[in-house]
Amino acid sequence: MARARSGNAIQSKIQMTIYGEPFTGKSTMASQFAYMKNPDGSPFKVLYLDPESGSIDDYLGTMKANGVNPANIWIVYTQSLTEVLDYISRATNNEDFYEIDDDGNETDTVVLDGDSKPFRPDAIVVDGTSVLNLTTKQGIIEFSKKRANVKADIAGLIGDARLVKVDGAGLELKDYQTINFKGQDLILALNASGKHYIVTARETDEKEQRIIDGKKESVSTGRKIPEGFKGMQYNCKTCIRMYRDPDDYDTVKAFVEKDRTGVHSAGEILEDPSLIDWQEVINKTANNAHVVIKNGLSHAVETEEAKYAQEMGVSNETKPEDEPAPAVAKSDVKELRAQALSLLKSISDPVKKSNAKAAVAQAGLPTQITKIEDTEVLEKIIATIKANI
Repeated sequence: MARARSGNAIQSKIQMTIYGEPFTGKSTMASQFAYMKNPDGSPFKVLYLDPESGSIDDYLGTMKANGVNPANIWIVYTQSLTEVLDYISRATNNEDFYEIDDDGNETDTVVLDGDSKPFRPDAIVVDGTSVLNLTTKQGIIEFSKKRANVKADIAGLIGDARLVKVDGAGLELKDYQTINFKGQDLILALNASGKHYIVTARETDEKEQRIIDGKKESVSTGRKIPEGFKGMQYNCKTCIRMYRDPDDYDTVKAFVEKDRTGVHSAGEILEDPSLIDWQEVINKTANNAHVVIKNGLSHAVETEEAKYAQEMGVSNETKPEDEPAPAVAKSDVKELRAQALSLLKSISDPVKKSNAKAAVAQAGLPTQITKIEDTEVLEKIIATIKANI
């Protein structure tokens, strides 16, 4: 669904891509969100999504020594783009975050910030989109193998012919389009979140197709680009390439490819760059309205799909019994989740609480309550907990 607003000035957000080789200060610069201030002077709360599993860990001690409250940083280690998008969605919708146990399951304990309030991030860091691109590709390759397995069944292939068909399955053209879509969806979801954000990536050589000796070959242009999701930097306001000059290796430098905020000029080279330079973006627009767009590519695709189906006459041929059930209101789901979590919290005896959780699992019901979207399932969980209190 489209969103609209008047032409009044709004609060500007830091929307940045930082890329470069390893050990060029990408994570260092991204982590400096923790030193920044909101218009009211309160410290930023930072949701740090870490696909590289540990990119920020070495800086936390120094940050604490410099006055940063560790409770204002919530770090999530995940290599799943789906999970990253889920956390961005929660931040966009101002939902609660929950502590995660050693097995990776959410508990019923709400994450609190440095003021002992439910954690609500002002900024989001996705530190390692190159890893997300890799896992997304591999996930599609595994699906491609299943696709090839079906084709092998239809063709009646056996033995080596079947092995080659299945194990040799790779990405098809439409798969690359899917991957590019997912990358753009990530950036546009961040743009629509109403939060400041930074995404980081490794770098790679830009390549183009050229005809050499009558053959089409992939040739480097001599330019560096972010490795991973193609063109993801285009929808960011600011794009910076971090590097170390071989003649001055001890100094990290940043080449500003673009900066629509006007803090730095395109083509400018910064020595020992600092994210704090962009604090002025927040300060200058502090009195403007705060706007959250809350839309993205997935919503647009659903709209276009529905329109195309209507034009093709598909929707008119849908039988009543085939029509999907009406969507359950988000508020109903949230209320039932809150009721289930509240019931568990009300059990002061840890043994009884453990027994209630075990009863839910034994009933074949999911135990990650915060991720359940089905009201019927939530009602069954509530009934099970009540029966075991």
